[in-house]
Amino acid sequence: MKQDKQDRRSQRTRQLVSSAMMELLSEKRYEAITVQDILDRAGIGRTTFYSHYYDKEDVHAAMMEQMLDGMSQQLSERHTGHGIVPSLELFQHIQQDHKHFQALAGGPTAERLWETMQTALGRTIEQSLITTRKDKKVPSIPLTVVSSYLAGAFLNLLKWWLKSGMPYTPEEMDEIFRQLALPGVWATLQSQSK
Repeated sequence: MKQDKQDRRSQRTRQLVSSAMMELLSEKRYEAITVQDILDRAGIGRTTFYSHYYDKEDVHAAMMEQMLDGMSQQLSERHTGHGIVPSLELFQHIQQDHKHFQALAGGPTAERLWETMQTALGRTIEQSLITTRKDKKVPSIPLTVVSSYLAGAFLNLLKWWLKSGMPYTPEEMDEIFRQLALPGVWATLQSQSK
C-alpha cells in the first residue's frame, strides 16, 4: 500500500475502494475483478486510485491488514478471566464483520490470512498458558505445540462455521469449541515430562 498523508480525502478514498472491493468480492471471484470494476464501483478516477494503491492486490492486502489489526486489537484487549483461548471474543468479532472476513478469506491471500491468524492466535494462547498455569513443571508436550494445536482447532472450527452460514451463535460456538478441544489439553498439561 502506498504511503500518503492520512487526511480526510485520503481516508474517504480508501473507504470507498475498500467498500467497492468487498461488494465486488461478494458478487464474483477475485480473479474476475479488474481495477476498472473497482473504479466504477467506488466512483473514483484511475489517477486517484493509483495515488493510493499499486494494483488490486494492494487493495486486497490493505483490507487484510486492516482486518488482522482489528483481530489483534481484540486479542490484546481480552480479559484474562475468559480462559486460555479467546474463542468467544473471536467468534463475536468475526460475526460482527463476517462479510468482510469472508470476502478476504476467499481471495488470493486466504492462505496467508489463515497462517497469520494461526501464528497470532498461537502466540496469544501460549502466553495465556504460561501465565495461567499454577504448576510450573514442564508438561509432557511443549506449550508451543499445545498452543499451535488449539489455534488450529479453533480456526478449523471457525472455517466450518463460516462455510455453514453461521448456524450457531458465537456463545454456542464457544461452548462447542471448549467441549471439543479443552478437556484433552488440560489432561495433557497436567501430565508431566519425565
